[in-house]
Amino acid sequence: MSFVMMYLDAIWTRPQLTDHLSKIAYLLKSKVFNSSIPFTVQSQLCWMELIGEVSDLVRQAALSGKRINFTDEVSAYDQFQDITSLLDAMRQSAFVIQAITPAQRSLKILSPALNQFNGVGSGQFANGLLFTCPHKNERAFFIGRDRVYFYRHLIRAYIEAGRYLTSLP
Repeated sequence: MSFVMMYLDAIWTRPQLTDHLSKIAYLLKSKVFNSSIPFTVQSQLCWMELIGEVSDLVRQAALSGKRINFTDEVSAYDQFQDITSLLDAMRQSAFVIQAITPAQRSLKILSPALNQFNGVGSGQFANGLLFTCPHKNERAFFIGRDRVYFYRHLIRAYIEAGRYLTSLP
């Protein structure tokens, strides 16, 4: 899996848009997002890749004339104006440090703290960060204190941005 974070300020061509939509659709079908799958480094990388891809998609929508700007449960801390700014911040704050030499082959560091929670609940993760998820059939993913929901945020942003971008000539 490659996890390249790259911001493009140019409008995508139709083939580029099709490729990005296909990649997101492929990621969304991954078993990693099934609530019964353990939260491993590999699943954390998939979450980060999905957030990056959806962030790129909503950025493209904004560059093309329509900002995806829903605010439903976007931030418990009111630091983001809408889903586009939340995804952008989450994308920029998470990074992976990979092995540099063959001797470090197993080195992989994710930063900052990444957590997830399935279903309704609130409390404190082992790393000390507080969490809450008020929705029965939802997956909440946290990068540090920032939270994004799988269905209410990522899927919705993907659908809204995808519909808009594919409707353009």
